[in-house]
Amino acid sequence: MTDTVVVIYSGGMDSFTLLHLARARGYNVHALSFDYGQRHVRELACARHVCDELAMPHKVIDIRALSEVMAGSALTDNVAVPEGHYEEESMKATVVPNRNMILLSLATGYAVTAGAVAVWYGAHGGDHAIYPDCRPEFVEKMDAVCRVANYEPVGIEAPFMGSDKRDILAEGVKLGLDYSNTWTCYNGREKACGRCGSCVERLEAFAANGLSDPLPYEVAR
Repeated sequence: MTDTVVVIYSGGMDSFTLLHLARARGYNVHALSFDYGQRHVRELACARHVCDELAMPHKVIDIRALSEVMAGSALTDNVAVPEGHYEEESMKATVVPNRNMILLSLATGYAVTAGAVAVWYGAHGGDHAIYPDCRPEFVEKMDAVCRVANYEPVGIEAPFMGSDKRDILAEGVKLGLDYSNTWTCYNGREKACGRCGSCVERLEAFAANGLSDPLPYEVAR
């Protein structure tokens, strides 16, 4: 297989696994990352490092100018990052307005330019409760729109839609991946906090797979 796909690559563990899954399936992968003013911009450094190591085409697009229309989230504004599990109501503070529609639209434009057949992104089953733009109906409708938005149809695919983080990590373990090259914490400090929803879910995934997370944490594990 020589088809090209664009993978939206944040630098987190889900998109890291997705990136390598696309390579394992024989696709020619173009990685696309976005700087939208996220608090955890450290993830972009991970993305750059991984793509450099793989000698993979990688673009980082600065869309911070859109911050005024993507405001109000704990990930982008001066709002405290909530602690706890994603099932808790407080985690809605981490929703960035219309983020995935914006990112997928830009990625589709890049896919047309790069001659890619699809855009992949890392939405998964564990995100459904909190993030409307990670649910199956959103992916289905974005796929339909992006197939008719240009002369060249581009599919929108979320291969982990039926999986949770535990399943994603298990897939990565099969691929022999090193998760020290990822960043998941919503806080951009030297160590992962271990308390935000993203850290809690990540730690649960490692525990469920009988593994220790290679990242250093502020709290004892």
